[in-house]
Amino acid sequence: MKSQQEFWDDIVHSFNVLQLPVPQRETWISVAANLQAGGLHPSALPHIGFLRAAAAGWQKAEALLGIVRTVDLQEYRSLVADETQACFIQETDLYYDCPLTASGIVLVDTPGADSLHARHTGVTFSYMKNADAICFVTYYNHAFSKADRGLLAQLGRIKDSFALDKMFFIINASDLAGSEEELEEVKAHVAGNLRAGGLTKPRIYALSSLLALEGKTGLDRNRYEASRFRSFEDALARFAGGELPQLSLHAARDSIASVRQQAEEWRELAAAEAGRREAGLQELQARKEAAGRRLALLAAEERPASDLRREGAELIYDVGQRISFALGRFFQESFHPSLLREDARNLKEIFTACGRELERTLQRELEQELWATTLRLEAAGRRLAGQAAQAAAEELALSGRELLENGQEHWAGPEKLETRLSPLDWPAFWSRFKSPRHFFEGTGRSELRAEAEPLLKEAVTKAAEAEQKLLLDFYADALNTALGRAASRLQEALQEREEAMSELLRGGDSAEHWSGIAAQLQRLEQSFGELLNNDL
Repeated sequence: MKSQQEFWDDIVHSFNVLQLPVPQRETWISVAANLQAGGLHPSALPHIGFLRAAAAGWQKAEALLGIVRTVDLQEYRSLVADETQACFIQETDLYYDCPLTASGIVLVDTPGADSLHARHTGVTFSYMKNADAICFVTYYNHAFSKADRGLLAQLGRIKDSFALDKMFFIINASDLAGSEEELEEVKAHVAGNLRAGGLTKPRIYALSSLLALEGKTGLDRNRYEASRFRSFEDALARFAGGELPQLSLHAARDSIASVRQQAEEWRELAAAEAGRREAGLQELQARKEAAGRRLALLAAEERPASDLRREGAELIYDVGQRISFALGRFFQESFHPSLLREDARNLKEIFTACGRELERTLQRELEQELWATTLRLEAAGRRLAGQAAQAAAEELALSGRELLENGQEHWAGPEKLETRLSPLDWPAFWSRFKSPRHFFEGTGRSELRAEAEPLLKEAVTKAAEAEQKLLLDFYADALNTALGRAASRLQEALQEREEAMSELLRGGDSAEHWSGIAAQLQRLEQSFGELLNNDL
């Protein structure tokens, strides 16, 4: 269940979206229960639904906030289907035994693309970033919404950061198609929307989950084949059983190669004459103090963080530019003829609501762009830390393989990003709206845009700059932590080399011993290579 504070934050957010006064804990229920939908932009209507449901369910839910509940499947279905109960739930974990879950697969239903809660932007992004596979489900008779397009655009922004193409796009309820030609037209329409979001080579599967379920549970092979589900099921199985394990196999082979190279070095040391080993040990000990100073410099090096801040500032500037270029499209979507009609009541209120929706769109777009920028900042930080560490390794006559694990370290991202755009006084622009016809067919909308656009761009710039320092400080700290880890690993490598040479001087393991180990590792490395070459 949500905590008291999480629930109250949601209430405050919805009141804010609806342009209502700050809610009071003593009176919010009566206000929420009597909300009216007139004069609101359609995108704000879910907030009315949430507040009404919260008011209706508050009496039963208040005592349950902040606790973890365990329920059976029947009660679970009731909880998630009834909005007067579901609106108080933070998250649910459903334990369901079937072959899929028994194989270790965990399915996550992320918050919807049109989620009304601001925090869900970060939750969905985290799953996009960390999930092994992403399935985007749309429906045969479902038009792409503004929220859908926003989510696809976010996938397009971050797809290049994925080690694999892990995205699967599903058109469900394909059995509603009247013909193959009709189905192909829908697939082409979906592909066009994906390309518009930057997803140029999508894997699209048109299927009927209902027919597939009926076919499997009823042991009706023909019905299952008619569902077209098999092509998706087989593709996902190949991905989970082939492409994903290859990543782990590559990492394992690289680790084995690193250990083999170490064994070969120790073989060479063991084969060297005692005099050469003694000289090498003395040289290593003599360089120990200088090496310590060099590693201390690496751990405290300032240039990588400085370079990261410079690159980060450019990235965030580019964010503002992209939003500015798209502002015209957002403007047209928010101030739309279907809303500002001749027969509509309260046109001034609707006009103001359109302006507020434009601001919310820009705010959401900025947050999505900034979340995508965190991946670019992480990549830049890893690159700069790796370059600095490799330079130090070369100066110390180390191969740099000691840094292999450092490049695979997990970098945590920010827990949340919350942008705030300074609101415009939209009622002050009402004079630009003389009538729907003048506004859309005449000069009204262009005049409004010319007047409001500079103010909106300034608001976006200021909001981006407010987040810039937080983001750059966060990733500069992460970079410095990575440099510290690299310095520690190089120090450990030097210590291991000194101990190995000392052991060899005392008559340690022979060259033949290390040669045998290196040969075994070589064979193991080759076995992994064969697995990779055979595509499992």
